[in-house]
Amino acid sequence: MTKLSNTFALAAAFATLTGAALFSGSAAQAGGGGKGVFIEDYHFAKPMHGYSGQAGNYYCDYQRLPERKCVVDSNGRETCKIVGWTLREMCQ
Repeated sequence: MTKLSNTFALAAAFATLTGAALFSGSAAQAGGGGKGVFIEDYHFAKPMHGYSGQAGNYYCDYQRLPERKCVVDSNGRETCKIVGWTLREMCQ
C-alpha cells in the first residue's frame, strides 16, 4: 500500500507543478496549441540511467525509483529489500 500511496503522491505533485506551469505560460502558449505531458514507467532488475534534456520538441527527465519488498518479523520490526527498479520518464 505504501508503494501505491508514494506513486500517487508523486503523480499528484507532478500534476500540480505541470498545472502551475500551464497557467503561468506566455501569451503565445495561451492559444491552446501546447504539447502534452506524458509519463512512462520502465521496470528493470538493476538501476538504469535515462537521458535528461531536450529530445526533439520535448524536454525529458528521468527518476530512478527502487521497488521494495518489506517483511515484518515477530518482534514488529520491518525489514525491506530492493527487488527491482523503476525508471520513470517524464516529458513535456
